Amino acid sequence: MGANYRCVLLTSDRPDLADAAETFARKRFNVRHVSRHARDEREFPRAAAAAIASGDVDFLLNYLAPMIVPAGVLGCVRREAVNFHPASPAWPGVGSASYALYHGDSMFGVTAHRMTSRVDAGDIVRVIRFPVRPDDTCETLFDRALGATLSLFYQVCEELVSVGQLCPSGDRWERAAITRAEFEQWMTLSATDPPGEIARKVRALRHSRLPGPFFEIDGVRVEVPRNRDSGGASKGESSFRDRCGLTQSTRGKHD
Repeated sequence: MGANYRCVLLTSDRPDLADAAETFARKRFNVRHVSRHARDEREFPRAAAAAIASGDVDFLLNYLAPMIVPAGVLGCVRREAVNFHPASPAWPGVGSASYALYHGDSMFGVTAHRMTSRVDAGDIVRVIRFPVRPDDTCETLFDRALGATLSLFYQVCEELVSVGQLCPSGDRWERAAITRAEFEQWMTLSATDPPGEIARKVRALRHSRLPGPFFEIDGVRVEVPRNRDSGGASKGESSFRDRCGLTQSTRGKHD
């Protein structure tokens, strides 16, 4: 156990990743609190805040937990508060894999950074990068990123054990963190969008476990049906309406 360092660990509720991260951390630190959180949770756990408020927690490790850590909590961590972001420094915030696919990035990755009061804005301490494959979807790219975060977590923990602190890697965030509201707006298609734009966003956003993309016609916002192929978009607006099942009678059900 590294110098008997004390840590608080927050993880996602995905069992394979959370189990591995917790097991690894417990072998190296005195873990004062660990909790798992669903992707829609926003409130910082009170038990974690209480443990950190004691003033003897050296490290706060946020491994894919979705909530923002309050500034007051960060200020009570003795050494390092580290977040593990499942994307490269090019894409802070939400929707990272989708934006990378949409913009045709050749590389993706995962980022460990110090936490500040601003989301995905603190000093970057380590990055793992890997190529985007020609056949990648949002789902395959994001799943590979999640797997890479575990390797990143191991590397950062080993450095904390051996050194007790982290050094900036020299990497820089390339933009401000993309917000949930901005991503939701970007996910929304229109029947007047060019066919190529529709196809690119469907490829960039389609995921079997997450919603989107959506279309909005005449003020109605509905998820693009999953049994429809984006290739038909080239036939134009009327084809897009038919492909999405947005007939006049269907629209009436949503009014």
